[in-house]
Amino acid sequence: MSHQNVIDFVERRREQGHEPPDLGQGSVLGVLPVPETGAVLMIVGYLVPAGVPADVPEPPAAALPRRAAPGEEELVLDRAARVARAGGEEIELTFREFELLDYLSSAPGRVYNRRQLMAAVWDRYDDEGGRTVDVHILRLRRKLGRHAGRIVTVRNVGYKYQPPRRR
Repeated sequence: MSHQNVIDFVERRREQGHEPPDLGQGSVLGVLPVPETGAVLMIVGYLVPAGVPADVPEPPAAALPRRAAPGEEELVLDRAARVARAGGEEIELTFREFELLDYLSSAPGRVYNRRQLMAAVWDRYDDEGGRTVDVHILRLRRKLGRHAGRIVTVRNVGYKYQPPRRR
């Protein structure tokens, strides 16, 4: 979307009595219409001078590795190093396998259908390729070994990541 379209959008919203969002010193990078809602998603970017540390919030607790209970083997995803470890041993995952495991484990218990996984991991938004998800889940489970049960199939829906129950 061009800069002119963004300005037109902001002006139309102002004419309709809606105050545009305060963008501060940010630059509008894009405006995406949200179908059937009459709303838009505004993507705003901010320039931060190099060498000056930005205020970076602490990562949410879900992003931190969970500590294993005594006797329980730990599965840890190191997002910075793009490595999965089980009991201290590195699990060799392909790029897509890591992305899939990372995406599923980012919201434990949430069920994702194949189309959502295709959009998030493969950046494809069509209905084709659902079998690709199934094949990658199968390969991922094989590599996870004892932890394969953490990726749960929800029949006629999709997949979810289920962490082990705490004792």
